[in-house]
Amino acid sequence: MEENSLYSEGVSPDRPRRKRHKKVARTRKTDILGDLTSKFKNLKYAKSSYITISVVVALIVAVTVAVVVSRPKVYAVVMDGEAVGYVEDVDLVDQIVDRLVEEESFRVGAEVQVSTDMSFEVAKRDKELELSDPDELGQTIKDKIAFQAMSYVICVDGKDVVALSSEEEARGTLSDLRENYVKNIIEPGHATCDEVLIKEKIDIVQKEVSTAMFRTRVEAEQILMRGTDKILSYTVQRGDSLWAIANANNLTVDDLKRANPTVSGDLIHEGDSLNLVVPDPYVTLTSRETLTYTQSIPFSVEVTYDSSMWPWQETVTQEGKSGQKEIVEQVVRENGKEVSRTRVSETILSYPVAKKIVRGSKEVPGLGSGTLIWPCQGSITSYYGWRWGAFHRGIDIGASSGTTIKAADAGVVTFAGYSGGYGNLVKVDHGGMVTWYAHMSKFAVKTGDKVAQGDVIGYVGMTGSATGPHLHFEVHVDGVAKNPLDFYK
Repeated sequence: MEENSLYSEGVSPDRPRRKRHKKVARTRKTDILGDLTSKFKNLKYAKSSYITISVVVALIVAVTVAVVVSRPKVYAVVMDGEAVGYVEDVDLVDQIVDRLVEEESFRVGAEVQVSTDMSFEVAKRDKELELSDPDELGQTIKDKIAFQAMSYVICVDGKDVVALSSEEEARGTLSDLRENYVKNIIEPGHATCDEVLIKEKIDIVQKEVSTAMFRTRVEAEQILMRGTDKILSYTVQRGDSLWAIANANNLTVDDLKRANPTVSGDLIHEGDSLNLVVPDPYVTLTSRETLTYTQSIPFSVEVTYDSSMWPWQETVTQEGKSGQKEIVEQVVRENGKEVSRTRVSETILSYPVAKKIVRGSKEVPGLGSGTLIWPCQGSITSYYGWRWGAFHRGIDIGASSGTTIKAADAGVVTFAGYSGGYGNLVKVDHGGMVTWYAHMSKFAVKTGDKVAQGDVIGYVGMTGSATGPHLHFEVHVDGVAKNPLDFYK
């Protein structure tokens, strides 16, 4: 018989044995029959037929009684009025119960007593009655038996919520509750928690309760804060959203946010772990924290004007610098959710420094005629519009390197320099219309130059993103690129 069987003899010697039922004495029926047969043979008056018949009848009755008496009694094991099994030896049941008592005592950390009403009743033996298999009977008793023990119950507003094995464990649970709450809401180095209070009335009461109420400190904390110690979580996958996760788990987005108060807005990240059990807490933890942080003070921009500079020209004479201020706020939360925020103080750490700009105000003379000439000798190799999955904002005119590029109309050069994929780029403002000339090998003008229609402004090249020498030509009207060919009809 295995040592961990529910009905083994492994009962602690320190525990008093449960009261045993008296075993029924058993006598072997073969001994009784032999004794009766011997007596029958020794009868002095066997020759008398009357006496013979009487003795035979008496012998039959005696044998019948002997057979009945020799069979052991069968007992029904009754739990709370229900027969759960049948045994010949009630000690087997006592062994099962003793082992279950020891296991439950170890689990809850306290001495337990059986609270289920258990008894044995003599059962009528017949052909349909079968003795219970010891293993199956042990499991049945384990499933149905209940225990009670002296505990320390945490009561919330007079309601018994959870039981622990000692007063120290109960008070430790409440301490853990506050400590872990602070860890979850306070960002180290930025805030200090001034106090954490439980709004409800909390009592720790010593009383005898069902061991089903017993919990560890961790489990007890979960029940107080979430209403349950059940854990069900989900790891965020790529492409997930709060709505999709909530819908897949029969929750609303609001439910999911209540279950995960640390989620900011609708922002979640791949790999995040979300709690899917909507909390229904027994307690409300109210915290008051002092939050200290710095905030940038934006700098202002001061502009002065120089009539010797064109309007598109400007010079920064002093770089701006943001200031800093320290802000102290008092934040009140309930179960981690912010309910109020009050600014306590605001201290300037450094003042901002204004950015100073000199901008040109020189009057711009009358510019282009509005009629464009062809800017470069060559043929069109790529048109305005969608090309290779991207939008081509101008036309390409193929030409050999060094071919002269002319201003399509009179105007002022507003940019002459290198610009990413455009390479060497010149922009000429014609007054409401701006023409762009890209991929030049070199410039013939500089920013601020006034040009007449047909003046040479540069030379064909392949600087920037270009596969061969050509001129990339764009026409912008009021800041929007147009099809250059529309201006040559």
